[in-house]
Amino acid sequence: MKLKRIIIHELIKEAGKTEASFKPSTSLLTVNDGLESMIQEVHESFEKLINSYHKFKPHSERKSVFINAHKYSNGDETDNRFYNWSKTSMRELEGEIKSVPFATGGYYVFSDYEINGLRFLSIVIVRNREAFNIKWDPATEMYNVDSTENINIDQMAMGFRMNLNLYKGAVSRNYIAIINKKGDGASQYFKDWVCVDEGTGPKQNTNNFIDIIKKIGLPENFEGDEDVFFKHVYDSIEAEYKGNNGLVNVDRISELFYKDRGRIRKYAEEEYGQELDSEFKIHTDSLKKLIRFKAAVKGLSISLDISLFQNDTVVLQDNSVIIRNQSIYDQLSKQRNEGN
Repeated sequence: MKLKRIIIHELIKEAGKTEASFKPSTSLLTVNDGLESMIQEVHESFEKLINSYHKFKPHSERKSVFINAHKYSNGDETDNRFYNWSKTSMRELEGEIKSVPFATGGYYVFSDYEINGLRFLSIVIVRNREAFNIKWDPATEMYNVDSTENINIDQMAMGFRMNLNLYKGAVSRNYIAIINKKGDGASQYFKDWVCVDEGTGPKQNTNNFIDIIKKIGLPENFEGDEDVFFKHVYDSIEAEYKGNNGLVNVDRISELFYKDRGRIRKYAEEEYGQELDSEFKIHTDSLKKLIRFKAAVKGLSISLDISLFQNDTVVLQDNSVIIRNQSIYDQLSKQRNEGN
């Protein structure tokens, strides 16, 4: 972990009120071991709390969060640019939040750090100063952290984290992670402020999830074959989304089958090359790809993914089964010829 820059500002606003004010720190904090340790804890907690992944919205050139982060990550990596990123973004939020009556203020921790070879820009919101031991120093006119011991990381209300490696790599992956407390009605104003797009839709999330499950394969010591396992996963997801407004929690599924809440999402990022939202709405037609159909008669057995019917690789027609697949044809043709 290497913490490069950090600053804390306060936004003052009460729920139900339309008045808001911004109390800025006048300079960046001096990085020390305690602050590095705190941001490492924030990073690790962030990993567990991520709700969704995004990119910046198109046409965000006038939004302070975007334009300053873009300039900072593209050659203007200075204390002044970082400070402007934090201060002008907070000024912008001060004006926008007045029209959101249910939104409340808090302490906004901006940081730039590197961990495990990855570089991040981060904004996390803390609702009360005691959670992070935040203190105002009137002599320097800035917020500081009195002590990094006993910090309550769980008190993060919302957060933004931008993966600069992905952003500058010009790849198609989502490079922004967002956290917000479930049921927090204020979360939309936060997403608008950091100008993120709608993220990954239900169909793509579901397809990615199924692909990842199939690539990870059977859990250790699972009693049964892949068909049995995929049916268990399907039944578990179906039961969950029917009782959870169509949503499935990936970490819960990961814990249920792999005894590790982070296994599926970690595999998605590191092996599959796509971020997977921790909770998303299921696309029910896509979920059926976990189902396999089986049929057997003497001398013949077939096991088929439902997707083969959906893409017309397999067709039931005139009391016949038609398989349109060159590889299957070549394999059977070769074996028949060798048998002769």
